[in-house]
Amino acid sequence: MSISFRATRLWLPAGVAAAIVLFAATGCAGGSSGERSSDEQFPITITAERAGSGAALYATNCASCHGEPGVSRPVLPNTPPHDGSGHTWHHPDRLLFGWVLDRPPLAVTMPAFRGVLDEEEVIAILAYIKSTWPEDIRQFQREGSEQYELQLRESP
Repeated sequence: MSISFRATRLWLPAGVAAAIVLFAATGCAGGSSGERSSDEQFPITITAERAGSGAALYATNCASCHGEPGVSRPVLPNTPPHDGSGHTWHHPDRLLFGWVLDRPPLAVTMPAFRGVLDEEEVIAILAYIKSTWPEDIRQFQREGSEQYELQLRESP
């Protein structure tokens, strides 16, 4: 799968604007004590260790609804797959992270995992999910996450 420059130009302004609105609406801008700075945390770096622990955490906490990326389809209706065929990769890491902890806006069936998973576990799960995407999708999503972080740092 390749992503055209035109798709990038269209997605980034619209996607980032939507992400900022959702980000503000979900209250994900605040940090908790002991949390790493956003420069260290986002975009999430995929490492073999993170992806490995994330795979086990994903199997325990996510696969029963979302299916295993690239292997099985989601079980529940309206539950997005997390592989390259889904839309997870259209969102910046910071939003995905907040949505796992506090559930996505308008989500009807997804529970919040705050108190069930700690922040490092959520990062590991997201690293695992990202590790299943084709390289061009990983790069596209990373660039969107980087742009999102830059806009957060530049906003007053």
